[in-house]
Amino acid sequence: MEDSDQCSGTKAAGNTRELDLALSSLDISSEPAKLPTSKLLHPVQAPMANHSDSNSVESKFLKLQEANNISKAAYREIMCMALEANTWVVGTPALGTIEEFQQMFKTLPPPGMRVECSVETAIVPIAPENLVSVLMDVDRWGSTLSRVAHFGSSHLPTGVLQQLSRADETITKIVMVNAEFQLPTPLVPTRKFCFLRCLRKIVEDIWAIVDVSNDYFHHGPSDSKLEVKCRRRPSGVIIRRHDEYSEVIWLENVEVNEHQVQENIYSSIINSNIAFCAKRCVRTLLQKLKRNNSRFLNLRMPVDQQARAYLLNLTEYMEKNFLECINEAPNRRKWDILSDGEVRVLKDVTMNHVETQGSSNYIALTSFRIQAKPFLVAQFLLKNNVKLQWPSLLEEPEEVIKLASEDYNNCITLHKNVDLQNDFTKNHDYLLQEASWDEFCYFIISSPMTQAATNALFAGGCIYDHLKPSGFAILPDGSAGLLSDSCLVTIAMQQELAVLESGQAIQSMNFIINDIVEEIYEAMLTSKIT
Repeated sequence: MEDSDQCSGTKAAGNTRELDLALSSLDISSEPAKLPTSKLLHPVQAPMANHSDSNSVESKFLKLQEANNISKAAYREIMCMALEANTWVVGTPALGTIEEFQQMFKTLPPPGMRVECSVETAIVPIAPENLVSVLMDVDRWGSTLSRVAHFGSSHLPTGVLQQLSRADETITKIVMVNAEFQLPTPLVPTRKFCFLRCLRKIVEDIWAIVDVSNDYFHHGPSDSKLEVKCRRRPSGVIIRRHDEYSEVIWLENVEVNEHQVQENIYSSIINSNIAFCAKRCVRTLLQKLKRNNSRFLNLRMPVDQQARAYLLNLTEYMEKNFLECINEAPNRRKWDILSDGEVRVLKDVTMNHVETQGSSNYIALTSFRIQAKPFLVAQFLLKNNVKLQWPSLLEEPEEVIKLASEDYNNCITLHKNVDLQNDFTKNHDYLLQEASWDEFCYFIISSPMTQAATNALFAGGCIYDHLKPSGFAILPDGSAGLLSDSCLVTIAMQQELAVLESGQAIQSMNFIINDIVEEIYEAMLTSKIT
């Protein structure tokens, strides 16, 4: 009797393994209605004792089939969007009977939500294989779109979603993405998403990268690290080879909270659907590619051939740090909010350097609207930023490095100032600055650097902790872009202060910010008079 039971158990285990093998070899149909049970069980005949195992396999199959159909429907949806936008897509893929799945992407958004949808085409100066690699590596994607995507992290999907590439051979890579999208101001909350990103190879030299929020997958995991408040309807990038470059169709299609932004100076930008549109993403990508090809126009200090890469990496980190500071919700492990009125004042709670004992690092920031063309405000700040950072300067500092893109829309400079400590000792202070612009925004970001930090930079050392970036973000307030008659300016200034009370720090930082705002207003008023 014991031998019979043991034999029966062995057969049951064998049948379960064969069922799993049968499941793994199935071609998952795009037909949602019926499960091909005969194909699933043949040639294995499951005994009565294994009904629970069989039901489990059948349940997994149905969940995987549904996930596969949703994924295919999302792919078809972005192809339909590209077709309707009169791009180079001339037809939609035949993927079986998935209309009911595709229809759920066309439903009206829930109350309080609205849909933002946009399409942009462009030829991008990067090989398609390299562009695919950048977009599927979430760290590189976030770095490339850092002015739009404030935060990005990824992990491999779990549950049935990790089996999608086995169910559909056109899917070559899958990743689950957590991301935040932001405007450069503390007045606009970030948009938080969790979505599945699939890479599909359509035919030779044509790819589709498809994003869709994970909550569309009813049996998918809900493991986002973010408090997700927005939903990514089928979005993505369709790429085809164009000689050595990539021809892209960029599609943004999201559900966002209609009342997320309280009425303020940024409301018109948010409501106009230009803040996070496809065109802005494409322009940000093009700007980054041009930046990466920058060349030296001025070099008055000895550096090695790696200096260009060192400067690009350091200023990229400087911009990232600046954008984190002006986020609506700054990192509380880094910053303590001392006041949050018209001027927000933060204290760096991580600063504990021996050389700065007795002082603390503070940052103050504000956003305001000014009746002046964006490029005039940017020109004034470009001309005067060095003086703003070094207010006690008696002489014009020397520009020792200038690294610029071919169209001069991105320019990195290093200025040197001689600090005479006494008749026999002189010390060099430096100011690292990056100025860049496209049709959506100007950025002017800078950080002071010591002689030791500058030497370490060009020796390949890691000096990120020494950076204390301040800066300006200037957005047009109008449909004419950078030629608009008014603009929205965000200022963030960092300063070390040796004060005992938080109230003293708040007062000092408010004075610094208000003084700069007043200078900008006076300069723009003077320019109108003249």
